[in-house]
Amino acid sequence: MARRKIEMLEIREVIYQWQKGQRSRAISRSLGVSRNTIRDLLRKAESLGLKPEIAPETTETLIERLIRERHSRGEPGPAQRFLRTHHNKIEAWRLSPYMTTKQMVRLFKEEGTKVSESSLRRYIKENFTELPSSASTVHLEIEAGQQAQVDFGYVGLMRDPLSGKMRKTWAFIMTLSYSRYRFVRFVFRQDIKTWVDCHVRAFNFFGSVPKTILLDNLRAGIIKPDIYDPTINRTYGELERHYDFIADPAKVRLAKHKGRVERSVSICRQQILAGRVFKDIEEANTRALKWCRHENAHVVTRTTGETPWKMFESLEKERMLSLPEEEFECPLWQSALVHKDQHIIFEGSFYSCPHIYVGKTVWIRATLRIVEIFFEQTRIKTHIRENRKGQWITDQKDYPKGARYFLEKGIPECLEEAKGIGDSVHAFLSQFLVKPSMTHQRKAQAVLRLSETYSPSRLDAACKRALLFESLTYRSLKRILEDGLDRKPLTEERSNRLSPEQLKEGCYLRNTQEFSALSGEVCL
Repeated sequence: MARRKIEMLEIREVIYQWQKGQRSRAISRSLGVSRNTIRDLLRKAESLGLKPEIAPETTETLIERLIRERHSRGEPGPAQRFLRTHHNKIEAWRLSPYMTTKQMVRLFKEEGTKVSESSLRRYIKENFTELPSSASTVHLEIEAGQQAQVDFGYVGLMRDPLSGKMRKTWAFIMTLSYSRYRFVRFVFRQDIKTWVDCHVRAFNFFGSVPKTILLDNLRAGIIKPDIYDPTINRTYGELERHYDFIADPAKVRLAKHKGRVERSVSICRQQILAGRVFKDIEEANTRALKWCRHENAHVVTRTTGETPWKMFESLEKERMLSLPEEEFECPLWQSALVHKDQHIIFEGSFYSCPHIYVGKTVWIRATLRIVEIFFEQTRIKTHIRENRKGQWITDQKDYPKGARYFLEKGIPECLEEAKGIGDSVHAFLSQFLVKPSMTHQRKAQAVLRLSETYSPSRLDAACKRALLFESLTYRSLKRILEDGLDRKPLTEERSNRLSPEQLKEGCYLRNTQEFSALSGEVCL
């Protein structure tokens, strides 16, 4: 029978059976411990004074002494002496976030030193205090290609290569539940653009798409968490339909329901970040890709007994969904209010909507090229996207009829329309439309609208009469039409008028002689 370590309870049982008269062969057969181990133990017990007939209290005291001496160690071996010289380093590593014993072994290996994990664990156990941890989980069997789990995990600060500043950083992790094959990417944001971009990168990394994705209830994926009817983010919903997978939100605040990716967050911290300092986030992402494809993927997992890469290549990849031929163009959805000027605001620019939606809340769907506006699932407007802030993108057809009439009928259009009504109308408008003016434009439009109330011929006759009397106000023109003066002949009116020569001669009521006589009287 092979030798094995004899436990404390077994030592007590050996002494108990020996005191009851059992021989070493019977004790060995009863406990499954080799006879040599039993003999060694009994010889040690007798040397301490243990006998079958002594009192129980004395027996208990001697058994405790036997157990202490048997489990006490002698001089440390070479491995323990070596680790003692690195005590401060090990202590510093243990204080590092996410550090594990396996990661310490990897760090020793990177320094060119080979240390066994068992020796390191024994050294830490004897020289440091470890807090016990306990947790219970339920193992769920998942078919190959059926599911991936995704999550963000906070990993500390990293340097932004653009600004040079340290920023909060999260690790996006997608873990295939069957093979444990992982994709990791470090990011500075958790918004919808980053969320979708990381999914697309993960799918391209795997070269295929899992049938379902188990995700946390963060707003980039789930707008309204619910155990039965969660509301999927619109952009994430489009990603779901494009790649044909099913988004499967976990229960709120129950991380154990996606234990594989939660465990992956810890593994990522322990094996990529612990004990290492990166120049910036780009260097960290390069290291993460190398770790995903060439290191972690080729380590045998305890749960499957195979490497993630072997299980992925041989069983899982062929059962996953194929990548679509077209790339996914990430849309951005957001709600907006239609303001009184018939425009909504999106990223600092203004886009027009039909005026009937003023005061209502609409949804904006924006891609790199276009901006679409929806109201209650119906698309009401589409614009070309403007990338510069402060721009006004306006379709004049969105304005009400009155405002549209003013905007569409400028000064050139007014003069052209007047020419079609009559020469007098054109001449009348030409008198005051010499320089551009909004007041004059409104006046010209009002004059032209008179042809709708009366008739083009009457308006032309009224303009002719107004020009004759040199009256160019809108009010006088309208009065001519209201009083029917446009129907009277112009000869009668003309005959009653004084000519310019007559007006000139009649400027003075006294002749020059009268002025001279008056002046002489004054002189006297």
